[in-house]
Amino acid sequence: MDETKYQCEICNKGYSSKSSFSNHKKIYHNTVIKENVYNCRYCEKNYTKRQSRWIHEKKCILIENAIENDIDKILEENEMVKEERNKLKDQVIKLQSKLLKTNRLDTKTFKAINRILMERSYNNSHNNTITNSNNVINNNIQQICNIGNEELINVLTEQEKRQILNAKYNALERIVEIAHCGEYNQFKNIIITNLKDNFAYKYDQTKKYFITIEKNELIDAVVLHRITDIEAIYDELKDANKIDKRTKRIIQEFLDNCNSVEAYTDKNGIKYPNFKSYKNNSIKILLYNNQDRITKDIALLITDNE
Repeated sequence: MDETKYQCEICNKGYSSKSSFSNHKKIYHNTVIKENVYNCRYCEKNYTKRQSRWIHEKKCILIENAIENDIDKILEENEMVKEERNKLKDQVIKLQSKLLKTNRLDTKTFKAINRILMERSYNNSHNNTITNSNNVINNNIQQICNIGNEELINVLTEQEKRQILNAKYNALERIVEIAHCGEYNQFKNIIITNLKDNFAYKYDQTKKYFITIEKNELIDAVVLHRITDIEAIYDELKDANKIDKRTKRIIQEFLDNCNSVEAYTDKNGIKYPNFKSYKNNSIKILLYNNQDRITKDIALLITDNE
């Protein structure tokens, strides 16, 4: 048996085992035998044993594949984002183009709109009146009517009437929303621009523009006419047997409360002289919150007339 299988190239000392030879090199020559190195094919790690590298590579290739998949996914998502962004960009361009073509009246404030109406009313009365077979034609807004002349009972659909009564104690708010703040532009005859002062605006069919009026007086008139409409709707649907018993009872209670002079306290503990005063306040806030839509629709009416 060869006892000098491992021989030192520096001092020619021989050893039979690799470990003894390695210790000799460390102790006497301050060197280390260079082991076989097995580098990972997927990362920078290296191993002295082939088996260790193999175990590592099984994990490493999964990580690499996951990274590649993530990269592919990210690239794919980026392409989708770019495509979606381009679609949105096209939509924005179309909207911008549409806005540029839209009459600038759409963006004017209420006071500016009313100033236009006043100027047109003045000009029409002095210069632009055309008489044809005793019929006077001008280019003012003809659609908007005075408060109290709406004749809602003949205009509202049966579905809208049902919605109003089904609102129960909020029937008044619902009818004001539908009539004065909804799709019926001919009833956009009330504007409340401020809750602090005591002034509001109502449309005057004779003058063809909005006039200033005391706010509480205006709200009283609106509430009075709309309660009358609710009574008429109630009678119409009741006579046609289109109201259930519970709705009948609640609407009747609502109408009785509107005519009551007793003090009323709302659910927040705020006290009012009576139930109608409570509803007046609710309608005032409702109209104020819808002033932008009402103003915009009036601007559209002006544009349509042009």
